Amino acid sequence: MKRIFLLISLLCCLQTLLAQTTYNVSGTIKDTTGQEMIGANVWLLAGRDTMHTISNETGKFVFQQVPHSIFTIRVTVVGYQTWYREFSFNEAGTQIDLPLIRLSMKPSELKEVVVKGKMSPVVIKEDTIEYRADQYRLRENAVAEDLLKRLPGMQVDMDGNVQTMGKRVTKVRINGKDFMIDDIKTLTRLLPVDLIDKVQLIDDYGDMARATGRRSGEPMKILNIQTKSDLDRVYQGQALAGTGNDGRYNAALLANYFSEKQQLSISGNTNNITAQVGNTVASTGSVNYRGSYSKEFSLNMGAVAGRTTSEMESLSTVKTVTDAGTLSSINSSSNYSRADNYVFNMGGEYKPKEFDLYNFNLNYTGNKTTSNSLTSAIQSGLQRKDQITSSRNINDAPVLVAGLFGSHRLSGLGRTLSLGINVNSAKNDNLQDGVDSLRYYNTDNTLAKDSLLHQVLDKRNNNFVVNSQVSYVEPLDSINSLELKYALNYNKTNNLQETYWINPEGKSNRMDSLSNHYIYREVQHQLELNYRYAKKKWDMTLGMRFQPASLVSSMVGGLNRAVVKSNKLVPVFQLQYKLPKQAMMSLSYSGNVMFPGYQQLQPVPDLTNAQFPVIGNPNLRPAFAHALFFNYRNGGLNTVFLHVSANYTQDKVVTNVSLVTDSFNTVKQETRFLNANGDYNVRFIYGWSYRIADGKYNLFLDGNTTYNNNILYMDNVRKTGQNLVMNQSLRGNMLREWMELTGGVTYTYNRNVYVLQENNITNINTWNFNVNGKAYFLKTFAIAADFTKQLNSGFSGAVTANPTLINATFEKMFFKRKLTCRLQGYNLLDETSRLSQTITGNTIVENQNRLLGRYFMFSLQCDLRLFKGSHKQ
Repeated sequence: MKRIFLLISLLCCLQTLLAQTTYNVSGTIKDTTGQEMIGANVWLLAGRDTMHTISNETGKFVFQQVPHSIFTIRVTVVGYQTWYREFSFNEAGTQIDLPLIRLSMKPSELKEVVVKGKMSPVVIKEDTIEYRADQYRLRENAVAEDLLKRLPGMQVDMDGNVQTMGKRVTKVRINGKDFMIDDIKTLTRLLPVDLIDKVQLIDDYGDMARATGRRSGEPMKILNIQTKSDLDRVYQGQALAGTGNDGRYNAALLANYFSEKQQLSISGNTNNITAQVGNTVASTGSVNYRGSYSKEFSLNMGAVAGRTTSEMESLSTVKTVTDAGTLSSINSSSNYSRADNYVFNMGGEYKPKEFDLYNFNLNYTGNKTTSNSLTSAIQSGLQRKDQITSSRNINDAPVLVAGLFGSHRLSGLGRTLSLGINVNSAKNDNLQDGVDSLRYYNTDNTLAKDSLLHQVLDKRNNNFVVNSQVSYVEPLDSINSLELKYALNYNKTNNLQETYWINPEGKSNRMDSLSNHYIYREVQHQLELNYRYAKKKWDMTLGMRFQPASLVSSMVGGLNRAVVKSNKLVPVFQLQYKLPKQAMMSLSYSGNVMFPGYQQLQPVPDLTNAQFPVIGNPNLRPAFAHALFFNYRNGGLNTVFLHVSANYTQDKVVTNVSLVTDSFNTVKQETRFLNANGDYNVRFIYGWSYRIADGKYNLFLDGNTTYNNNILYMDNVRKTGQNLVMNQSLRGNMLREWMELTGGVTYTYNRNVYVLQENNITNINTWNFNVNGKAYFLKTFAIAADFTKQLNSGFSGAVTANPTLINATFEKMFFKRKLTCRLQGYNLLDETSRLSQTITGNTIVENQNRLLGRYFMFSLQCDLRLFKGSHKQ
């Protein structure tokens, strides 16, 4: 009996020991072409246990603490056949590495690929749109900017700025790692296409979203350039030097080194031809480095230093609509400015395990600007007045930003704890010395009086912001999970404004009534509970967020103290659905509390412009903004992008404009603030592209429509301003071996309606026609030209221009295209001006800016490249 009892006890012990043994299972998923499968759904079935995960950006997946060594793996991806297989590792160690998993496309889609022999140039992957570089026809020596101009949904303007779906792209990554320089055109204009395998446009919701899988708000658009995997090391250098008449010049240098573990980029540029408007000299130098010191740790840093000087002349008409009448002003101005800026970035990433991530970043930015301006304004309408203003402005604005983030996968299936904190310390010192010479006229146009006002404003602003959040995710099963999140936002602003009047003898007098020292402190808490359902085609998040917040503002000493509180319960909603054939749609809602700014709260007049005083209101309430977003995109041989958004703001802080009479019996426009409902806007953006003959010919149709219903007050009477902007463009290109030709037409309609005693309506129509082409002949010669014509109607008679811009280039290449000689002519018709319009409150401004005149340049460009790996050039 004892022996039987001992045997049973021994078996129980062995059972306990076996139950304590767990395994880590990992594998990689690719398709039959070798493409990594990102976001594939992977299930592991072991006995009664079911585990679920999603493959990462390299197609890899990991299961931790698997209780059995015998299990079944099941993989599903939309458009591919379901893959499953049973594995048995009875004698395996605790780490199990599965053989490569290859997915095959479903028969219906596979048939289309085989018959047409085409690979999709655009692939939709969750929050990423991926463009395959080899599917776009480009010439030798082409650079990244040439590729971006051909990608559906991308727009690159003449200054090299990249936009997508109405948003500017300001951040770039190389192989998924941050490139610490934000001036992406410095990189895209010099980086050769030969290095590029794919270009990815990423909707980045931040580290917390990547860790928890929950997205909120509008994402940042990030460009990720994926280099070719068969290149072990890349050495690339480019030098450019050009000179022209009228003192024009351009010089640039770029050196890149890429390897699997290190990236180094050095660039420098100086020129006076980049800006089309005015006379601008820009000089910039940058260094960017990233090193991977182990599989777990990488470090990156970057530094930028630059100086920009600008001389600009402009003509504008300003029309201010009031109940008493319309104030019209014709302004001419000249401005000189110099901006010195420098940036230092540093960041590190530590990833000890597959689902653990820790990173830090440090950013210091310095920007000092000095400007001198002279403006002449001739005012008519309700009041005739002449004003000449000369001013000198010195602005110093250093900013320090530091951030930490960590995410840890706890024991158990899918439990994740994440913590992030960001600190921002910004300083802004502004010294403005201005002299206003004023002449007032009687109704019969005789001079009534003149005056001279010399004023000095010394503004000092210190802003300290802390944003922190902590998240805990508890999975209910493989497709359902809960998240509990807490966030704290703290903002403290210390604002000092001192106003001095200088008398004719040059003596300075401090004006106590126009000076103040203001403190603004905002604290906002967010407590959120949400539920996420993620299975196959569906990814949905629902929840509630409680947002108690408070704002305390007062002058130093406690005068004019204002306390504002808000307690909002806000729904959380985000839905994403995968449609067939790479199509995807999403719908989301966000609600945010917005406190008034310190300038809107301080009751002391701000006389930055003495004719337009601004006075705050300490009794303002916080506003609450509702935002709804809908997105649809469909990739493939032809692509479609849709974006619809709507915003409605409760208790929005709006302007209350009044005409007041001063001691000289002259009229000034005074701006105050109050809360109002009824302000909303709707935006619709779309893009469509169509490929013909395997990309030899391409059509692009893009549209952007925005409607704004703005609320404003005039002499405490509510008014409505309605603004409709419609922009429609049709573009096409032809890409052949001997010629590249691109053309398009863009139409913009801008309608603005103010509902006053009599309707006041402005309608601006603008047509832009452009054609640019490049032809190659005799193997090493090329000739290029671009033509742009603008037609404007609806502007006032004082502002008129319909410029026609023509540029031309002749090139000769030597030494197997390593050296290029280039002769260029710019603005051959010597056009002088360009028009634009801005609308703010009850004021419409029409601008006419001076363009660079005709000039010619001769330049030499040297390209040196060395690729080491299986891929050779």
